[in-house]
Amino acid sequence: MHIYGSTASPFVQRALMAARAKGHEIGVQPPPGGAMQSPEFRAISPMGRVPVLELDSGQHLCESAAIVGYVDDALDGPALLPGDALDRARVRELESLAVGEIGVGLRPIMLHVVFRRGDAPDVVAAARATIAHGLDALERLIPDGPAATPTRADCALVPMLALARLIDPAAGTWAAVAAHERVANYFARALLHPVARRSIDEMETGFAAILARMAG
Repeated sequence: MHIYGSTASPFVQRALMAARAKGHEIGVQPPPGGAMQSPEFRAISPMGRVPVLELDSGQHLCESAAIVGYVDDALDGPALLPGDALDRARVRELESLAVGEIGVGLRPIMLHVVFRRGDAPDVVAAARATIAHGLDALERLIPDGPAATPTRADCALVPMLALARLIDPAAGTWAAVAAHERVANYFARALLHPVARRSIDEMETGFAAILARMAG
């Protein structure tokens, strides 16, 4: 099986981290037709976004949360959710904050500030407020660092925080993270974690390639 998408995407990295945490590698390929807007890709991705997991059977699975769940259930290796019911809920709580607050806030900043697709200061201001709100919550809930075997929460948190750091030169998004000591310390420890660091490095390389294409 393989994933359609880009290694620069935090959502693609969410799925890759999950597979690697279980001891597996999943290859990454560009979307069919060469772009997310292509008819070939839209035929397998109803929302027209990455990642899409293509199974060996030829079946497809969309949405990073669903892909992580499938990978965790279908592949051999350590479970990415704890055994205790409350601990599992805590992991899902962190997942929700990572994607529903940090990820949701970063998207319009990427669109309007980094890629300069339209001037929307009110939208960007609201996005920054969403990120700040999410970081305030994470500051109270986040663990000291990624688990030895990353959980589903780590697979969501690390790429989202990595994206905030990546786009900081253009968007000034890292100061908000740095102002939250526990969140910043979590990411510092992620840089020392082999599975997490690999995703961070791949995002940096992939994002640099995107910027180079834009400049060219």
